[in-house]
Amino acid sequence: MFAIIAAKDLRELTRDGRLLWAGGLVVMLMLLALGAGWNRQVQLNSERSAGQALDYDAWLHQGYRHPHDAAEQGMHVFKPEPSLAVFDPGIGPFVGSTVWLQAHRQSEVKFRPAQDATGLQRFGELSPAWLLQVLLPLLIIVIGFNSVSDERERGTLRQLLSLGAPARSLLFGKAAALASCVGILIAPVGLAFAVLIVVHLPAGERVDVVYRIAWLAAGYGLYLGFFVFLTLAVSALARSSRAALVLLLGFWVAATLIAPRTASEATNLLYPTPSRLDFDDQLARDVADAGRKAWSTHFGARTQWDPSVPLSKWGAALKVDDEAGYGALDENFGRLWDTFERQQRAQGWVGLVAPVVALRGFSMGLAGTDFSQHRDFSTAAEAQRRKIQNIVSEDLIEHADRLGNAHFTYKAGPELWASVPQFKYQLPSVSFALAHHWASLALLAVMFCLSVALAQYALSRPLMR
Repeated sequence: MFAIIAAKDLRELTRDGRLLWAGGLVVMLMLLALGAGWNRQVQLNSERSAGQALDYDAWLHQGYRHPHDAAEQGMHVFKPEPSLAVFDPGIGPFVGSTVWLQAHRQSEVKFRPAQDATGLQRFGELSPAWLLQVLLPLLIIVIGFNSVSDERERGTLRQLLSLGAPARSLLFGKAAALASCVGILIAPVGLAFAVLIVVHLPAGERVDVVYRIAWLAAGYGLYLGFFVFLTLAVSALARSSRAALVLLLGFWVAATLIAPRTASEATNLLYPTPSRLDFDDQLARDVADAGRKAWSTHFGARTQWDPSVPLSKWGAALKVDDEAGYGALDENFGRLWDTFERQQRAQGWVGLVAPVVALRGFSMGLAGTDFSQHRDFSTAAEAQRRKIQNIVSEDLIEHADRLGNAHFTYKAGPELWASVPQFKYQLPSVSFALAHHWASLALLAVMFCLSVALAQYALSRPLMR
């Protein structure tokens, strides 16, 4: 009976013009988004790889100069684009990809593409992930809102139940038909995309990306399954097909368009972030206070770079000054980043009424484009900056001017620049993403189970009325 109902509904849905036109539009947009994303990623990876190589080459060939001048000039490092950013760019366009490693100061990631975008980007980035999160649920609603209500209105539901068809078979048969329609549209494109991504990866990265794709498929399956069973439940509970459509469209607008923005604003009120000016002022004060204490402890000086400290000790003083500021930098940036992560965790609970919020966090995490992995890159870049500072300071200590009058005339050569290793960042593994987003996946599973339970209740009621 289950197979008969599924086959019958699937046949009716494939004959319906709604699936043909709406589904065709979604597939065209999906192909367009994948093509644009692939072209964008190839270009970005090429530019960043070239930029990284040229910047490091300039560091190696800067000639003879004072080490501290070289540290002040520093170097730039670039965040590699995750392979699955083609599918879900996440926060990438809004946080940038380049860090300037300069002396005495931890820099933020710069050059955000969103700064050059138009106001339309507020509505979201055209990506396969956005299409699956926003447009595909709408397609499910459009083709399935009258799955049960239309049969009740025509009287065929009474005949079907009079033949002894169990409500469970009716529910899962119709759900299978709706899910099959969705699968017919996205499965071929998704499979071809996955194969293309994996084939173009180095052998060492393929297993990790395959796991990521599998977990993404599970998360999106639960999300789309929620809308399949919710559509059937509302279709069974509503008095008419028109009422079912209005209710489902209202939920779609509220859950996918309004709730995410509202959740963002609400969590920002719950966990406010400081302004750029306030953050910079607090950071400058903390670094200066830490530096003064360190100079007083190590050299008995009242102020930083006090003239009473001989030039022969300025190499050691540079190291003391930098290391004193590390704690202040870690505390201030850590507090800011913790605030961002608390905001994201708080937004996740909105997934109890708007599953798209939970899915977005999970999708970005598995694609490698969420904040936790951006924070990991920023931490790695800062470690590289401190490595440069330590190498420079040790060289100044080793070549300290014993006479105390030629500190600024010392010039290091290519051997010192070559001792600084090239920055190479390895993206965290899939286990890192799951550790940060398992709650979102669990929330999606709970919402899916609740939608199934609601649909079972709706179809177990006396539908002949």
